[in-house]
Amino acid sequence: YHMESFYIKGKTISDISSIKNKKVVLFPAGRNTKLLLQYQQPDNILCVCDNSSFLQGKTIYDIPVVSPQKLCEEEGEFCIIVTSPQLEHDFTKQLRELNLLDRCEFIVCNWGTMSPKKFYDPFTFEDKRKNYNKTLIVLAGYKEKLWDIVFKRIKQFIPNDIDVCVMSSGKYVPELSRICNNNNWSYLSTKTNNLSLIQNIAIKLHPNAEYIYKLDEDMFICDGFFDGLMNTYIHVENNSPYRVGIVAPLIPVNVHGSIRFMEKMNCLGEFEDKFGKAYYDFDTHFGGQTEETIFLWEHTLPLDETSNKVRNMPYSYFVCPHRFSIGAILFKRTIWEKMGGFKVVEGTGLGHDEQDFASFFLTFTNFYSFIIAENVLAGHYSYGKLNNPALIDDFYDQNKELFDIMED
Repeated sequence: YHMESFYIKGKTISDISSIKNKKVVLFPAGRNTKLLLQYQQPDNILCVCDNSSFLQGKTIYDIPVVSPQKLCEEEGEFCIIVTSPQLEHDFTKQLRELNLLDRCEFIVCNWGTMSPKKFYDPFTFEDKRKNYNKTLIVLAGYKEKLWDIVFKRIKQFIPNDIDVCVMSSGKYVPELSRICNNNNWSYLSTKTNNLSLIQNIAIKLHPNAEYIYKLDEDMFICDGFFDGLMNTYIHVENNSPYRVGIVAPLIPVNVHGSIRFMEKMNCLGEFEDKFGKAYYDFDTHFGGQTEETIFLWEHTLPLDETSNKVRNMPYSYFVCPHRFSIGAILFKRTIWEKMGGFKVVEGTGLGHDEQDFASFFLTFTNFYSFIIAENVLAGHYSYGKLNNPALIDDFYDQNKELFDIMED
């Protein structure tokens, strides 16, 4: 389920899956009812009730849709779940006229700040949840050539107390399903291609997850990624004046991490001699500059060797003062809930989740920070729309063993 709560005769509850001994009727037959049935199906569902003659006689998830008058033919008491709160008054009046009101217990869904359109879409969920308090969600489905190493690294370095859910937006990918099945991970695919929508659904499908790691399919994580982000999160939360919004690793191919990385690797001067002054911004570098991306990878590879160097440097974190790319992050569920989930707009929603974080963190009233865990390295295949993507693809193919896990 995704709604904040349900009301039963003035009382608030959070779970309706345990309703017993009464026939359950859902009203009306709309998006909200479909949404409820995606996340939580109460026991003993009798039917869906709706006043539309067009819908009557049809089914929703194999549950028949009937008219309110049809309920008169049933004996005993009902538990009626009203999924559209604004219709409660009129429907109550209608049941009173049918002499059914005294036989009904009402449950009214409270959707709170989480509007239903943010969470409803036909989806396939291959469930391997262990219900841990930490979950990794991985956006994938479009860069298959990277999967062998990217998922190999996730499998190698993820602790055994983190749920994994791989997500493909707008498509079902049999190969991703196979990878997940082999690793005992969950796989989620949606009909609609919208990145904010599928992440909202994935997070709601993991209600026990207090901490959420999120990765894109072109992020190469290293040993210590998960514990490193978590330890930095806890350290900053407990020992600094900053309110933690998200924690991210040090990422060389990144509009913020590039400078910090090159300072640590003592190659910033060489970069600026070749490509001009480096700035913390979204425009000067990487917005199509394939050669800059390759320069950074040349100074990052072998990936595990450089990761070990970074891990062994004195502990440090950095507060990013601007919008941050969110291909590899850790955040708390409470942040996402305070935001009201990610906004779902028309189109694929590419970049809107990132914009949502920035808009929520950097306001007159909110002061959440982007925290960079500088002892945790992660490689980003490429950033932005490259002017010559074939160049980085060739570089990857020629140096693939340096992206792969370093053998002892």
